[in-house]
Amino acid sequence: MKSDLFLRRSARVSLVLFFFVILAGSIVRTTGSGMGCPDWPKCFGYLVPPVSIDPLLFQPDHAYEAGQMVVRHDTLWVARAPFTSGDTFNGADWLKYPKHDYATFNALQTWIEYINRLATAVFAIPVLVMAFLAFRRWRRTGDTATMALATGAVIFIGFEAWLGKLVVDGNLKTSSITLHMIGSLVIILCIIGVLNRIRVAEQPGPDDRQLPGLAWMGVALAIVQILLGTQVREEIDVAAVATDDRSLWVGMLGWIFYIHRSFSLLVIAIAGYTWYRLRQGAHRSWGNALLVLVGMEVLAGVVLAYLDMPAFMQPLHLLFAVMWFALSVQLVILSRVQIHKAK
Repeated sequence: MKSDLFLRRSARVSLVLFFFVILAGSIVRTTGSGMGCPDWPKCFGYLVPPVSIDPLLFQPDHAYEAGQMVVRHDTLWVARAPFTSGDTFNGADWLKYPKHDYATFNALQTWIEYINRLATAVFAIPVLVMAFLAFRRWRRTGDTATMALATGAVIFIGFEAWLGKLVVDGNLKTSSITLHMIGSLVIILCIIGVLNRIRVAEQPGPDDRQLPGLAWMGVALAIVQILLGTQVREEIDVAAVATDDRSLWVGMLGWIFYIHRSFSLLVIAIAGYTWYRLRQGAHRSWGNALLVLVGMEVLAGVVLAYLDMPAFMQPLHLLFAVMWFALSVQLVILSRVQIHKAK
């Protein structure tokens, strides 16, 4: 039906946009822009943040809206209520921002964080459409699984937004990278689940009993590597505080980094064998995509480890990893369909 076609399209758009959201979030982390907007959901009390420090400096005879901020004496001040300022700063009109003491404005970092928030808001639109269409499908067919998956995506988007607010309110003191990533992986699972609930039937490949096990191993390895990578990312943040010299960062990392790096050999082996098993079947294009993605992921890791952690490669390394995870999940589903049809 046409509504199912729209549901599938909204799920596809949601998945593609979510990869962009993950990339944007990684750029925020890499550039240290997490506090570019010190409040949430607004940015310095504005729906659209300023491009220079001038609007954030106290201005006499100026109309301020409630919640708008100024930076004064390295402190953030929030307007208590709408008012027009006098010739001098009057503390009675302002409240010292209570949630943290970060009061630095950097236009580039502010707009990187702001664009990240915009990307998340845009991503939420097709997800909400997907959930609405899944609800209509449930009303029409009783398909509770599709509705539950779509609803799960919406719930975990809310969780990610809530976690982001906690991080900003705590001036990034909360160690949240791993939690954010777990939430992201669940969202990907939900969207892929919706896609496969309404997928067009595909021609089964040969009856290869090894594929389900290989596919599950791929998913497990992707999860392990991504979570290890988030721990390495947190260690890099600590190293970056200690020194700006990127050539020293790898030497400052702990044992988690070396486990993460060594696991790449197993990743290559499993991906290569999975490609080998898929090369003659109806799903050989998925095997080719797996080999390319894993190759790009490992290459990005090599560049980071041996070429002094170039900043541009960090977001790409994460993007390739989550795409590899998504493809591995898809291969699990395809292998189960293949075996089921072959029986």
